[in-house]
Amino acid sequence: MRSPANSHPAQEGRRLLLSFAHPDDESFGMGGAIAYYAQRGVTISLICSTNGDVGSVDDEHLSGYDSVAALRLAELECAAGTLGIREVITFGYRDSGMMGTPDNAHPDCLWQADEAAVVGRIVREIRRLRPQVIVTFDPFGGYGHPDHIFMHRATTRAFHQAGDPTAYPEHGAENLAPYRPAKLYYTAFPRMPLRLMIWQMRLRGQDPRHMGKNGDLDLQAALDSQLPTHARIPVGRYQTAWDTAAGCHASQQNLRQSRSLTEKISRLFFRHQAFTRAWPEPVPGERREHDLFAGVG
Repeated sequence: MRSPANSHPAQEGRRLLLSFAHPDDESFGMGGAIAYYAQRGVTISLICSTNGDVGSVDDEHLSGYDSVAALRLAELECAAGTLGIREVITFGYRDSGMMGTPDNAHPDCLWQADEAAVVGRIVREIRRLRPQVIVTFDPFGGYGHPDHIFMHRATTRAFHQAGDPTAYPEHGAENLAPYRPAKLYYTAFPRMPLRLMIWQMRLRGQDPRHMGKNGDLDLQAALDSQLPTHARIPVGRYQTAWDTAAGCHASQQNLRQSRSLTEKISRLFFRHQAFTRAWPEPVPGERREHDLFAGVG
């Protein structure tokens, strides 16, 4: 897939790898930043480890598709093209559902997969694509989803092992030389919208620790688990592309489409996207970054 036109030559030659779990993680989580970098000529690749086949889908969205997985992957293709993602790599695992559900124990789901094998698959893509920067989930997985947590662990391990010639030497036989990316970031959800959602729920008498269709979504835990912000990317000019990509995932709901937020408030809250830098480890007093490629030669 080609990046949008009007790219910025200063960013050409730079490569960004996103390592997520579900079709829609790219758009709902950091769609503005993806559009921002695609417009600047950065080559963006995406790992999507599951088919999202356990996600709730209304029957109206399934018309023309033989499965939830086929629908979700088609939505992902739409969003990737909109944002300017050059390549989508799918691993094909089954969505794991939330902790304690029958889906979480399914032998084909990501949560039950051999973590070392998944790390090896990510290592292979890192060595093939040679990105300078990798982005994945934070340790809590944003809101505690098992697949997000799994990809956080597997991607963090792969980031550090991809440059080790003794790790996964079978990929060396594929002429994929060891390669160590320069930087690793975790996505960070903006605090203010999350606080506002929790406040609104409490006003309505709802428990923010038991949200969602199954009452297994703990928004307070998501807020409490947030890590410091080390980078903020200005994405205000890319909110239209972001909204369009999110709209590709019509079978899913997301905060930006929530009726509880007016368009003006939504655009105010999402003018920037925040990231936690995991590597190189931040030092006390270090200034906040405004570019994920800051310091990359």
